[in-house]
Amino acid sequence: MTAIRLLIGALSACLLASCTTIEPEPSIAPPQGSTEVLRLDASGEQIFRCTRDSKGWFWHFESPNAYLFEPVHNQAVAKHGYHFSFVHNDGSKLVTRIIRYRPKKDALSEALFSVTEPALSGQFAGVRFVQRINTLGGLPDKRCTEARQGELLHVPFQAQFVFYR
Repeated sequence: MTAIRLLIGALSACLLASCTTIEPEPSIAPPQGSTEVLRLDASGEQIFRCTRDSKGWFWHFESPNAYLFEPVHNQAVAKHGYHFSFVHNDGSKLVTRIIRYRPKKDALSEALFSVTEPALSGQFAGVRFVQRINTLGGLPDKRCTEARQGELLHVPFQAQFVFYR
């Protein structure tokens, strides 16, 4: 069981760093001077595909798939998906990449995203950073084996996303 937890932790780190060389950091705060402009609750899933490389079988992160809700009225106002994108109901869209993350033992890592494709208008206009905090779930709960080759795994998660200008 310990080996499985270590494997899940390692896969989580790779997933959240998009398998790059980003190192975990204790702080995922946005740069000084950033101003919070929007805070949304998220509910959805992390999608993984069972695959193999020279080190063995593993769950490869494919994409997030979540709705973001305005917390006061619990109304869906945005979608979080492919390429760590955020699309608001008003049509504004952000594409982001993870620049820092803080691993959690039993849930999706908390992370700071930098906007790589900004929105020019709407609720997301001017947003430069997005923070994912208060995560629950989102990690594979099954072993990836040869019998599951190519299988997609949809893992439920919840989080808060904080948008900063």
